[in-house]
Amino acid sequence: MAEEKGLQSLVSPRSRTVRGEEERMLEAQRLRREQLESLYKEDVQTPGQIAEDIYRAVEGMDTMDQIALGTAAIPIVGDIAGGIADTRTLVNEFGFDRQTAANLGFLLAGLIPFVPSGGVVKAGRGAYKAAAQKAATNAKNEIRNFYGGAGQAQKVAAAGSTIPEGIANVLRARYDPKAKALQEEYNISVADRKASQNALKVSEEVTPVLRPMEEQIRAMRKDGSAYTGEVRVVKSGENKGKEKKIETEEFKKLDKNAKAIRSKANTAGKVAMGQGNQTRAMTSQYFGPEATGLQGIHKNIDQVDHVKTFKTFNQDDYFKTVGDLIPSGTGKEGVEEIFKQIKTLPAIGYNPKKNYQMNIRRVQTGSSGVLDQGPDARLFYSNKIGKDGRASLLDIKKEVFFRLPTKASKEKKLQGFNTDKEFLEALDKTGINILNRDEVLKGKPAVITGDATTDAYEIGGANYMTAIDKRGKVTQIVNDEHDLLSRKIPKTNIEVGKLPGADRFMNVSEPIVLDLINPAKKTTNIQKKAKDKLKKQKDEASDLAIEEYLKIPGVDISGKLPAGFKTKEAWARAQAVAKVQPTNKDYSRLIKDATIGSPTRVARATRDREEEEEYNPLRVTIRPGPNAYSTKKGGGSVIERNPYGYPPRAI
Repeated sequence: MAEEKGLQSLVSPRSRTVRGEEERMLEAQRLRREQLESLYKEDVQTPGQIAEDIYRAVEGMDTMDQIALGTAAIPIVGDIAGGIADTRTLVNEFGFDRQTAANLGFLLAGLIPFVPSGGVVKAGRGAYKAAAQKAATNAKNEIRNFYGGAGQAQKVAAAGSTIPEGIANVLRARYDPKAKALQEEYNISVADRKASQNALKVSEEVTPVLRPMEEQIRAMRKDGSAYTGEVRVVKSGENKGKEKKIETEEFKKLDKNAKAIRSKANTAGKVAMGQGNQTRAMTSQYFGPEATGLQGIHKNIDQVDHVKTFKTFNQDDYFKTVGDLIPSGTGKEGVEEIFKQIKTLPAIGYNPKKNYQMNIRRVQTGSSGVLDQGPDARLFYSNKIGKDGRASLLDIKKEVFFRLPTKASKEKKLQGFNTDKEFLEALDKTGINILNRDEVLKGKPAVITGDATTDAYEIGGANYMTAIDKRGKVTQIVNDEHDLLSRKIPKTNIEVGKLPGADRFMNVSEPIVLDLINPAKKTTNIQKKAKDKLKKQKDEASDLAIEEYLKIPGVDISGKLPAGFKTKEAWARAQAVAKVQPTNKDYSRLIKDATIGSPTRVARATRDREEEEEYNPLRVTIRPGPNAYSTKKGGGSVIERNPYGYPPRAI
């Protein structure tokens, strides 16, 4: 059974940091109730009189307002009806002055689920951030057909296909009392929950089928029934010249089916982990990395999938944190060159006026994805070496460092260069673009850039910025800004695909290092110590996370690890997100819509009726100046439906 106090450790810190805004909202709600009650206490004394007054008010309403009133308490339907009523009012009954323009802005903001309402913005930056973060984290992280050579139009279409589900998630987070409470208390969005629930469902379906298949595969390999008895010689690659056993068709089919089933489970697990990491990133973007900047359950993955998040994107903090992993040949100068080139990438469009947080992500994260593509991955564009216009580090090794040491030599050997000029000339022959040519001639590592699609779902496609020195030592930093389809609208400073009102967020990996000339060379003591330190940090964070997850009723990681999860921490994480329950359900949005949408519409219609009698005890003054007591009928602006100045919430 879960400890009540233990569960409090999972509660969102943001819910405490914006307590001032929450208290304001509660106070406003109290005042709203009191004022509504006082209206009826003063003007109507009996239930019968109350009913009669409401009937007369409704009778005097515009038809669209009557529909809006009747559906006010119904999720989605009430919003749509109210929005139509307000639109009619703005178009048909108001003159287009400054106030009307403002009302239109509020209206549009309220109609778009992913945009916090104008009232939220007016309530203060804290309320705006809270609302924007809640809406953004309900966006679906998995976008099918987005990668794999898709063009810009295909990517737009793929991203667009997720919008309906995103909107549905936002609406559910807004109106479902449990979903709303979960996001408020634990920072778990509807999208987070759905992804984890699906991962567990797929795992439960797949595991009983997969385990006997894999046992059979192991048995066939052990007793030799997996092979025909014949061998073939490998003609290319790292295993060139070696003999390989030929497998039977029966075994090939079994192995293929098992891999497909496991891949299905692994993908579902990675989607769940990626969805949570997206929420973590967005939360940090809005609330900052200080005091972890993370919320609720997602704070537990801070040092499991990541090393550390910094307030700013800078090579000094990076090098201090993971610099000991980098070989001396590339060293700090290599990191500086890499960081300099990252800022020049068109896909990022680095804006010095914006603040960029820096998140150092682990390369090996198991269920959350692996960023290291390996030395044979063709990441770099080239029309001279490699295959299909792409070259790998192994291609560079062969074409640049495998050479005749001297003019008199008859046999090629792996060897570095004595001069920077020779090194640069050899690299030029590969056809790969060198980003810092002038710096190479000054003795600094050459920087080249490539890209690939990762299996980390919160990252997706990433840039692989790579520094190579003339002795064949390589340092590679995977980098990706946390955005989607980032584009600038022509002739404006408006950027699409960035989180509004939030910091920018740069993911950079731990350094991936290798030696192209001496691949078997042992790591230095400094490198080994740094590697061990980071591993220890991750192991301790994993143990702590599991301890917190197990406080949640229903989380159970006893038994053998099921398909879809590479670690028990990932298995427990998915269960925690899928099974945690809020302390109390949150009906505040439903109550607000019922107590604000309906009464103010009644009040507006009553005002219109009584203005004709030159008496209006229910008037709410919302337009200062000479138009405060306008005799125009209809009303219904978005502002009018928030007459008490409470801090509205987007969801």
